Amino acid sequence: MQELLAPLEDADTRRATAAERAMNEALGGSCTVPVAAWAVLGERGLALYGLVGDAARGRLLRAHAEGEAPAALGRAVAMQLFAQGAAEFLEAP
Repeated sequence: MQELLAPLEDADTRRATAAERAMNEALGGSCTVPVAAWAVLGERGLALYGLVGDAARGRLLRAHAEGEAPAALGRAVAMQLFAQGAAEFLEAP
């Protein structure tokens, strides 16, 4: 089965999704909290944009970082969001 699917593999997409997933995991994201991650490959490497929202308070936190290691990039953006107060948004109701 892997041989059949191998032509569909895209290394850039794999790196982007790894960064997005690492950010979500570091935040402890769930289906109940507005968390968004978008990674794109540019001329200077991988860029990750992260958002955490709080609809009840009408607040949106944003963070951005660039790097080569997807997991480290995801954690870095999560830490930026935590530094802005994301933990408060991520608490269970």
